[in-house]
Amino acid sequence: MKRGQRAIVTGAVAALVVLSGTADARADQFQITIENLSPNVLTPVPFIAHDSSFDLFDAGAAVSPEIELLAEDGVPDGVVRLATAGLGTSVSGFDVAFGPGGPLGPGESAVVTIKADAAHPWLSFASMLAFSNDAFIGFAAGDGALDLFPGGRPFRGSFTLKPSAVWDSGTEVNDELAKHVPALGSLLGAGIAENGTLSRPHPGIRGAGQIPLSRNWVNAPVARITIVPEPASAALLSLAGALFLARRR
Repeated sequence: MKRGQRAIVTGAVAALVVLSGTADARADQFQITIENLSPNVLTPVPFIAHDSSFDLFDAGAAVSPEIELLAEDGVPDGVVRLATAGLGTSVSGFDVAFGPGGPLGPGESAVVTIKADAAHPWLSFASMLAFSNDAFIGFAAGDGALDLFPGGRPFRGSFTLKPSAVWDSGTEVNDELAKHVPALGSLLGAGIAENGTLSRPHPGIRGAGQIPLSRNWVNAPVARITIVPEPASAALLSLAGALFLARRR
């Protein structure tokens, strides 16, 4: 391991964190790349930078209608509405990562850039594993939102989500039937209500219905997220360069 790096490993996430080399480094934007490492499909991913009062979900609790919509149907609109409502107060910035065709198929990646600051240091996100009843990956303030400014410095690095990081929203019975899975052609909201609570790990695909076992994610990493800060100083240098060129003309 190179100097200046430290590894953080938990039960669900393995992360390599590379801290900025400048003690007073600041960032107002972060470039975030998500890669789908699983054989399943990830639905569009809302990423949100926020303070500790913004919380998408909590383990052991009933999920919100917004997370239910995302976890069962892969629709991020409710989460986006929450982020929009908090923009300028509890939320400093957000964006939705789309794959080439909308969702992210196996091996595909997407990039977003969001605004964050020391008052809104937490990064949350959520994405459904489309070939499931209600499985999703995600971080939230109550259950491990990522600190984008550890030790006061911008986070730079990547982490891999293991199968144990996949949540079961507890809102729909995991029958794996095509008539209840939008990715297999069902209507939105067609599943059987479970009225359970959020938990992990999700049991994965068991072959109980029409979801192919080839979509099971339990034997390999699910996703990789890479974060690169874009310092405000770099933006100022770019602006200064543009002004210099303008004066030379």
